[in-house]
Amino acid sequence: MENGLLYLLIVAAIGCGWWLGRRQRKDTLSPEEPPSGPHYYAGLNYLLNEEPDRAVTRFIEDLGVNQDTIETHLALGSLLRRRGEVEKAVVIHQNILAHGALEDSVVGNVQLELARDYLLAGLLDRAEELLLELAQRHDLIAQEGLALLVEVYEREKEWYKAIAVSEKLAGGDDGARYDQAISHYYCEIAQVQLAARQIESAREALRDAIGHDAKNARTSLLLGQLELQQERFPEAVRALQRIKDQSPLYVPESLPDLLKAAELGGATPEQVQRYLRACLAQTPSISIVLTLASSIREASGDEAMAKFIANHLKRNPTIRGLTQLIDLHIDNTSGVAKQNLSILRSFAEALVADKPAYRCHECGFDGKKLHWHCPVCKGWGTIHAIFGLEGE
Repeated sequence: MENGLLYLLIVAAIGCGWWLGRRQRKDTLSPEEPPSGPHYYAGLNYLLNEEPDRAVTRFIEDLGVNQDTIETHLALGSLLRRRGEVEKAVVIHQNILAHGALEDSVVGNVQLELARDYLLAGLLDRAEELLLELAQRHDLIAQEGLALLVEVYEREKEWYKAIAVSEKLAGGDDGARYDQAISHYYCEIAQVQLAARQIESAREALRDAIGHDAKNARTSLLLGQLELQQERFPEAVRALQRIKDQSPLYVPESLPDLLKAAELGGATPEQVQRYLRACLAQTPSISIVLTLASSIREASGDEAMAKFIANHLKRNPTIRGLTQLIDLHIDNTSGVAKQNLSILRSFAEALVADKPAYRCHECGFDGKKLHWHCPVCKGWGTIHAIFGLEGE
């Protein structure tokens, strides 16, 4: 509804632009020349009959490209792109560029809009070519072009190219954001090299990642995995434990690797338990609670474990914690009581079965798996586990 109203306003603006252009030229028209183009009245008819798509086509055919009408063309192109009609937006922007008598800044802005069209359409090679041309300018358009070029390289997974362009932008007002992004680009490189068991190259990439953002918890996660591959278990534990100081919200992501490294000789159960209690004091995560509860069960039995979980649930109730508590009681009951607990457990599981586990704190995107790069707002490191009754 909102887009439809905006669309009609744009069409009205096209009509006004046409009228102003005609008014400026009225002194040069002969008395016999009609005060409108051949498609103008047809366009009005389509507009009155609530056919805005056909009205736009007619008006564009009749509305010339000049300094007075350029804003109308750009507004319409932007609207069409937001509506998903990228092909029409491309036609409008290419139509503007076909007219040579425009100021250099106007041409730059139109090229920028055309690059956005190509990017949305998935024509990454065309977008890259156009943006590389814009990058040769020495104005704000060049900076905007570089920012879009980074997005092209992210989508192509050309991480080294993304790093090179981002380093040019890191000196500006958004320097911290670009440094954070560069850190993740190096993490992407390290992840590929780890999978290929190129250990030294991965280690070098992680050093670069830490150099750009020491608070990036992903660097410690990957370094812990690298040390595990090398069977350097104490070093793996130390790397993973740094996450508590970098970003405690990501501690749950490190627990499987941390426990594996500790069991293989990286740390004693007492050391791990002290670390987890320190983490729990910072972040009331049910994953940390359940990991701690398992070590309590080994040392003191089911009753002590159940008491520990119950005490946490009183302060920070979660369905996952409730499910674990039910499991403990099922193991120690029989008959009708056990059947009833099984039914209760099924209900508890159903409540969270289709719920997202992660959410972006910038745009609200959510999903069941962790994305380091938000697919909606394109932010890096903005997604973490959801906390609350249905989450951590």
